[in-house]
Amino acid sequence: MKPASPRLRVHFAPIGFEVVRVVEPMKTLKADVAILLTLSRTDRARFCLEKIAELLGQLGISTHVVECDVWDASSVVNEVGAIVAATPSHEFLFNVSTGPKTACMGGLISGMFWSVRPYYIAVNYAAKTVHMEQDYPVSGRPQFVPTFEIPILDETSIRALSFITSASASLQKREVLDHLRERGSIGPRQKAKVTPQALHGQLDSILQKLMNWGFIEVSGRGKALRIAATEKGKAGTRMLHHVLNPRKPIAVLG
Repeated sequence: MKPASPRLRVHFAPIGFEVVRVVEPMKTLKADVAILLTLSRTDRARFCLEKIAELLGQLGISTHVVECDVWDASSVVNEVGAIVAATPSHEFLFNVSTGPKTACMGGLISGMFWSVRPYYIAVNYAAKTVHMEQDYPVSGRPQFVPTFEIPILDETSIRALSFITSASASLQKREVLDHLRERGSIGPRQKAKVTPQALHGQLDSILQKLMNWGFIEVSGRGKALRIAATEKGKAGTRMLHHVLNPRKPIAVLG
């Protein structure tokens, strides 16, 4: 029998122009793995990224760099969700005090969708900088930020949303229904056949969920009814992209 993999303490940290603010809380909270989120390994923050990786290595903390759009909260949420979904047995934390504010917002949202604990670490701006101009020493211990669980959408609703947001124009209800039926997302459950009324009932339930989330707008009635994604729906599609496109575990967590 294969032995169970150890449960690791995994910290996400967006990279900006601070080093101590990333490293110190990981040291305090005894991180095993650091997942460093950056726009590019070659951008202006690369020197901070390299210094952080060096210091974490000296502490025995493994690092993994993820390049993503840290200026888009939805993209950050998607990256976190993909990693958590691939290895849900680990303990995940997110430093919401470093890097772009959009990335920190992504960390807070992730903490509402999945078992990710956001934390904040203050710094002493009156003190002398440490490694570079904006790198101040930390002040006090990390403070965990309370979050409230939001039940995530089911896969069928996410698939419907993805199809609606991919369209260049508003869609007819029949187009959405056909797309989901062709992929087996709606259709017979216990019986071999399903009536058109039952199919429309299944789709109505999905559309209602998406409207409740503010992800779609429905206009018109009957054959004139049209369905279109909102800006919030487009952001939701980016956040939940990994649900329809699951990834393998990253090596450092596998």
